[in-house]
Amino acid sequence: MKYQKDSNKLTLRHWLTIASLGILPIVTSTTFTGQAIAGALPDKILWGKPSCDVNNAEILRKHELRKSALVTNVSDPKTKTQYQAILQKHKSELQACRDRTFPQTQATWLRLYPNDAKSGVLEDVFDKVANRGYNQIFVEVFYDGRILLPVANNPTPWRSVMEEAVKKGEVAADYDLWQKAIAIGKERGIKVYGWSFAMNFGYGYSEVRGKAAALAINGNGENSIANSNFDRQAVSNGRAFYEDAYEVDHLFVDPYSAIARNDLTNAVKALVQRNPDGMVFDYVRYPNTSAGALIDNVKQLWIYGQSSQAMLLNSIGDKNVRELMAIYLQKGNITTDDVLQTEQKLATTLKVKPTNIKNVQQTAAIAQNLLWNMATNHAYQGVLGFVKTVTSPVKQNNMPIGAVFFSGGNRSESGKYDPRMQPWERFPSYMERHPMTYALCDDGKCVAEQVSEVIRQSAPETLVCPILAGTWGQSFDGHASFETQTQAILLKGLKLNCLSHFVYSWIEPESDRLRKEGKATGLEPATTR
Repeated sequence: MKYQKDSNKLTLRHWLTIASLGILPIVTSTTFTGQAIAGALPDKILWGKPSCDVNNAEILRKHELRKSALVTNVSDPKTKTQYQAILQKHKSELQACRDRTFPQTQATWLRLYPNDAKSGVLEDVFDKVANRGYNQIFVEVFYDGRILLPVANNPTPWRSVMEEAVKKGEVAADYDLWQKAIAIGKERGIKVYGWSFAMNFGYGYSEVRGKAAALAINGNGENSIANSNFDRQAVSNGRAFYEDAYEVDHLFVDPYSAIARNDLTNAVKALVQRNPDGMVFDYVRYPNTSAGALIDNVKQLWIYGQSSQAMLLNSIGDKNVRELMAIYLQKGNITTDDVLQTEQKLATTLKVKPTNIKNVQQTAAIAQNLLWNMATNHAYQGVLGFVKTVTSPVKQNNMPIGAVFFSGGNRSESGKYDPRMQPWERFPSYMERHPMTYALCDDGKCVAEQVSEVIRQSAPETLVCPILAGTWGQSFDGHASFETQTQAILLKGLKLNCLSHFVYSWIEPESDRLRKEGKATGLEPATTR
């Protein structure tokens, strides 16, 4: 990528020299793809064969003690003591087992709901997680335009996840569900990471006054929700949070915008004050296209926001190249007339004879290639700068930082690029890599290949923790079972000590459904083999 990185230092005279020599710019090419699949919840819950799991007798005993201590007999100190004792026993056993069993870190991903504030409900969730041998969990703390902070202590533009529950009188305005999740995890020996969206700020951000300048804009002057499927009236006032958001419904911001950077950085500062075990960041990228096809037109790039466009043009030292870039951004291409007119203007300014361009058509093509390289590199740099800025509060607190990505988000081929422009291979080496390895095949070998490719492009000191999609004991929605995928990774001989499973709602669909609907009581049956 060296040629792209330095191309903005070239002057128009350099370009004309390149053209006269007939040298065409070199375009690097990588071809690695990934696919995300989401679907309905599994029809049945199977235990499968997880490692470090708890036996049925112990699951049922802990389940009854939890119900008694937290729901049905809360005034009895004896059951509380017994419940705490079995939690400590399982915590010690989990740690000892994971220390000697692959993977040493086994994690899952969890969305919380206001219903989790009810005594015994969130504890039940974490007990179910621990029972299957999980010792880490990623809790969504900023997603779909909502943030998991108390209503009374929310210094961000986003509504609290708990807002409606507070209005209904179900919880106090200072109730802190995020803090509670961290404490419950620690009690069970489960590390709790915050899972935050990054450049996807959620539909509700578009309703906040003064934020229009922070949005990512393409060459057609559109933001990323210009073609949204949402009924604007139906999703106003934060109600978009309750709708299923697809790619076209996600609101992406301009990564060069100081407004966007400050808003998310302040949110992250508030989230890390609860002292989680780490933070990971999702949507560290631009929007995808509906077909996911590679792009080769500058107007398809999300670099037309006020801050992004100004930064790009101001970074070009040669004013004539800068003018040519402005023409390129506006028109989407460079013609022979553009080259001749710019050269004439340059010659007039320098009071010299215009360069005799032997092949104007070839020169225009070379100029457009160079401008394209500059524009795409600018898009990449926006992502890199944004993630470095918004994760700074985590780094300052010496907490682990991770990035969630599709391994194909950085692919390019013959001058065309993945529209997400996600240069994960250039993220800092201290940043954990959590690739969504969601390839579909019956034997899991395609997943192992994706994992292998990420490891190949990562520094030895960088933690790689692949995310496997599916559930235990059965194939689901095209994904092989977790057991099958894990075995394929082991057979590949890859150096890993961490895997995570997307997602809790697929592993425990009934638990997720009841909590989402606000109907969980903490008295639901235990999940056993």
